[in-house]
Amino acid sequence: MHHVPWYGPLYLEAYKLERDSDRPSDALHIVERGLGEIPRYGPLWFGAFRLCEGLDLEESAYDLPRTIEMIERATGSISRELLWKVHLEAAQAHERAAMMFVEANPDGALDEVLTSSRTRFARAALACPPNLCWKVWLAGGKMELTAGRYDIARTLFQRAWEVVPEKGRSAVLLECARLEEFVGDMDLARAILCKARRDSALDWKIWLESVNLEIRCEMPCRASAIACEALETHTGTGRLWAALVQLRHREGERVQSLALKQSLRAVPKSGEVWGEAARIHLNPFSPLFDLDKAAQHLAFATKFTPQYGDSFLETLRYELLTKWIIPATQSFIAQTEALLDETEYVDATNIFIDVSKHARHAARAILEASEQASSDNVLKFDSDDGATVDTRELELRCSNADPNYGKLWFRCRIKPSDTARNVLVRAKERIAEDLAKYAHIYLTAVLRRTGGIAWLRKDLFSAGKSNDIAEDSVEWDALLDNRMRVVPPIEELLAENDGMGLLESSISGADFTTGLYAANTPEAIESLSLPDRRKLLFGSDLLLSWKSP
Repeated sequence: MHHVPWYGPLYLEAYKLERDSDRPSDALHIVERGLGEIPRYGPLWFGAFRLCEGLDLEESAYDLPRTIEMIERATGSISRELLWKVHLEAAQAHERAAMMFVEANPDGALDEVLTSSRTRFARAALACPPNLCWKVWLAGGKMELTAGRYDIARTLFQRAWEVVPEKGRSAVLLECARLEEFVGDMDLARAILCKARRDSALDWKIWLESVNLEIRCEMPCRASAIACEALETHTGTGRLWAALVQLRHREGERVQSLALKQSLRAVPKSGEVWGEAARIHLNPFSPLFDLDKAAQHLAFATKFTPQYGDSFLETLRYELLTKWIIPATQSFIAQTEALLDETEYVDATNIFIDVSKHARHAARAILEASEQASSDNVLKFDSDDGATVDTRELELRCSNADPNYGKLWFRCRIKPSDTARNVLVRAKERIAEDLAKYAHIYLTAVLRRTGGIAWLRKDLFSAGKSNDIAEDSVEWDALLDNRMRVVPPIEELLAENDGMGLLESSISGADFTTGLYAANTPEAIESLSLPDRRKLLFGSDLLLSWKSP
């Protein structure tokens, strides 16, 4: 920056470094330095808007004084072709601030505090090139949806449809379908997506939205059928394959494993698919629960598709398991391993009778320790303990990758100014809370696998093959996977005489398909508030959502 002060990308990289390190004031200082040298460099202005918005909202200054001052400065300096985008940024910043204001002040009327946003949208439409106006109409329509003005939103979406170029028509249809789902007309939403699939079959996003709509409507069979049809054309789209793998969970582990193998043959470098593979091995109810394999698959996922944030959050779940839950319960694991090594068993039934006894004893101890915070029990699970796990290396990797999408990622991202590090720290608290609550289930999965390994070792020893098959070989893995499929499930291991015992009857493997327990239960659209409904349907959209400049 000292030797080539006229080169904008240097300031941009320096600002990102400070921003990602949670030093927004230092980042803003670098931006100001850059703007002093090259006042017409657009990316720095947009970076400044994000920083100022974040600082304003941290101080609960919902009128955005810093942000508006920066925007007014930009209108006098930035190149003319970007002026419309400045107004669009201002409109969306006002909209986000209005929603946060109403959240903090429940008595406030959202429709009334959106006046500034509407004014900026109008200025953006006036300054926008004709071929880009459709984006402004869509953004304005989404704002009106959040305010509950559905007819005006439809009018703006219709206007977008009238001016959108051919290549953008599928994006407008997708938004129209979301609008109808937002207001609860599922049949019309399906009809719009059906038209979009017919007219724009080559746009994979239309197919993915169709799958997601059926998932939200709790129609997994229909979602699977659409995903299979989509993959006949879009064979190289990892997000469609990943959706299919997750949908196959309902059909059993074998069917899901077949779908995973098929996916990896089609898209071997898809981080989304490798992430689903890791989720299978992290699910404590799965016969294939295996933390070592999960670690391998997560390494592939974050390497091949670093922009997919869910892979980093699943890596966080793995690290909390291996650095917190497993060490805290190691005494139970060691006792079980010692018993299985020392005891001569006649058949496998006796092995798992002992595993079940140890699992129930451990589960009771963990549940008592978590319920009685004042107890002297060594096992004490709470968010403070989880927060002590050192995840700085993962935070650094995630910060450098700067992910921008993912179901869990958007769930943990509250503000558009949140950095990757902010999202990961917030996710750490939520995942730690889940792991503390269900630690006894994860421990039982570990003990179950320990019993399966002991069973296989004894059988190979009896057959005289223990020296022929190394435990780190592909053959061993295949034998162990097959053995784990016939090992008694967690429900049996934790069952008491009075039924489910230490496992609630409502809990199943479907509750652990991702790293956040709450994200695995579909929420009815009509039961959500308008802002939450907006976030669920439009929060994962990359068309107009915030991106790094």
